[in-house]
Amino acid sequence: MDNEFPNFAALRAAKIENVDYRIVVRRGARTGSAIVMAPHGGKIEPRTSLIAETIAGADLDMYCFEGLMLESNRELHVTSRNFDEESALELLRTKSTVVAIHGRQDRDDPSTVYLGGKDAALVSEIAGRLQEAGFQTKRDNHPFPGIQDSNIVNRGLTGKGAQLEVPFSLRRRLGTEPELLEKFCTAVRNAIETFDAINGARSPIMF
Repeated sequence: MDNEFPNFAALRAAKIENVDYRIVVRRGARTGSAIVMAPHGGKIEPRTSLIAETIAGADLDMYCFEGLMLESNRELHVTSRNFDEESALELLRTKSTVVAIHGRQDRDDPSTVYLGGKDAALVSEIAGRLQEAGFQTKRDNHPFPGIQDSNIVNRGLTGKGAQLEVPFSLRRRLGTEPELLEKFCTAVRNAIETFDAINGARSPIMF
């Protein structure tokens, strides 16, 4: 997008916090090594905040940057490789398991979740859990590899994370079908728990 802000400082200089956008940080009851993020939440990439909040539940830490404007919220999109909002970076300095939720256009594929990020093991675990739950996933040969070191999802303690690009049509269904939302988010949550348990980062948490 030609009109994207190059970084958060430029956005903050042009927009008003809690009027045009807001930053939501929620500490989980069992705050630890994992965080779920929606860096383009609210009205920027609709329903990504809902998905992140549902995955995090009451236990995991959550971060959302949300657009609040009446229109043209895509103006608030700071691309993931340039997303440097300080409270997000501060949180990430304490996290070894990072999952970012994004929204993509359907194009010719309204169902498949494109998975990216540098943490191949976490991406694999999420892909497997989503497929078991009946969702389609794709890990390679799509436009959102998410492998840049500067990508917000790769800026945790380990320098790697997993991002999900959820198509618009699926996000719309997740926003209107509570059972489908629960199935989707439980799959991702279970992947996070399993990954953390294998890596000894935290004890399993009940969803």
